[in-house]
Amino acid sequence: MRRALIGSAVVLLLVLASAAAGRGKVDAVRWRALAAGEAESKKAGKPVLYFFTADWCAPCHVLVDQVFADEKAAAAIEKRYVPVVLEDRQREEGSNAAGMEKLARRFDVQGFPTLVVARPGAGKSLRLAGWVGRKRTLDFIDGAAGRLSEMEKESAAKR
Repeated sequence: MRRALIGSAVVLLLVLASAAAGRGKVDAVRWRALAAGEAESKKAGKPVLYFFTADWCAPCHVLVDQVFADEKAAAAIEKRYVPVVLEDRQREEGSNAAGMEKLARRFDVQGFPTLVVARPGAGKSLRLAGWVGRKRTLDFIDGAAGRLSEMEKESAAKR
């Protein structure tokens, strides 16, 4: 029990240290606001990569540092998706934008960070909750657009 607590404390300290170090890094992804991003998605035919985040969220900063600050990863995101950021402002302002709240309910966002790949207004989506490491996050980003298309084709074939 004691080892587990010490191990958990060490992991937490590493995440916090990495997040603090990453705050100086520049996010290479060109994030869109909700309305503009969804309009662009519909026009371009690309799914949206929704990034649910919060300023106070240490794992969110690690995600930015380890994935979104990387130029190669940012280029891959821009090629496959329309990236939209949705920042939780509940702690800072006492409420969130209505669009953010609606999407958080739709995609059952329970915490931050959460990545969701979906088309605006469509029923199918894929979600990655929490910081799961660079490799697993990049694997999700690399494969989610294709998996979403497969899900959509299967759904259309059943009709």
